[in-house]
Amino acid sequence: MASDDTPLRDLLRGKRFGLALSAGFFGFYGHAGFLAGLLEDGLAPSAYAGSSAGGLVGALAAAGMAPAQIISLLLDLKRGDFWDPDLAGALWSAVRGHHGSSGLLRGHHFQRLLEAHLPVRDIEDCPTPLLLVATSLSDHRLEVFRRGPLAPRIHATCAYPGLFRAVEIDGGLYWDGGLVDKAPALALADAAAPPLDAVLVHYLPSHRRAALGGALAYVQGLDAAMTIARRDHFALQLQVLRARGIPAYVVVSELPRVSPSHLARGAEAVVAARAAIASALAAPPVPFEA
Repeated sequence: MASDDTPLRDLLRGKRFGLALSAGFFGFYGHAGFLAGLLEDGLAPSAYAGSSAGGLVGALAAAGMAPAQIISLLLDLKRGDFWDPDLAGALWSAVRGHHGSSGLLRGHHFQRLLEAHLPVRDIEDCPTPLLLVATSLSDHRLEVFRRGPLAPRIHATCAYPGLFRAVEIDGGLYWDGGLVDKAPALALADAAAPPLDAVLVHYLPSHRRAALGGALAYVQGLDAAMTIARRDHFALQLQVLRARGIPAYVVVSELPRVSPSHLARGAEAVVAARAAIASALAAPPVPFEA
């Protein structure tokens, strides 16, 4: 029986644990650094799950890419590698009543980038079990992807509203998984076979504005309300896991903010997340505060 002052690394060592990586806009740099630090400590996840940016890094890792490869791919990323706006097409799509007006970027560049680097084609071919979550706009529910072509499903979980158009898969339309499930810890535990001994979550908090105001105040208000709902939904997942007797450890990282216009900060985020997991592993786990 572990005592209350047992370091997190000792609670995970020798255990079959799953790693859930949260949504966080361009937080994939931080997730990559976090994963690198975890594996450097000899702690290898038995399964991965992710939303949005977390889905991207979880998928690359589950597909067999080493952390150094993932970090190299992300640090080499240029805006032009994924930036393919089609404003005229979006306007024409809006006139015709189609979904092309749901985002600025078509997503073709992003999906081709994924297809060029993924070691496997389908989710079920990943050496380590993987699940990705997306928001189904067609069925009005959370979609959990556990099989099928990997690149379009990563695209779907990363399709941030307004930035990427909704992604069409098998006739359904999907947006960012983080809209509904910020960090799919419960879905990971539900899907694992054999059952997991524990779940580890790398949680990237949503950016908080000091005050509402300006032309986008309405959108800012909706975003704040969604942040509350997603955070509380995650806290409820932790309660369910606790009731089932499945330990869930959450590492919350406050990292440098990266955006399409500030990709150079990605290297700082990698370093900061590496330091965050090293510090977390050496100390007892900290309860998640909703």
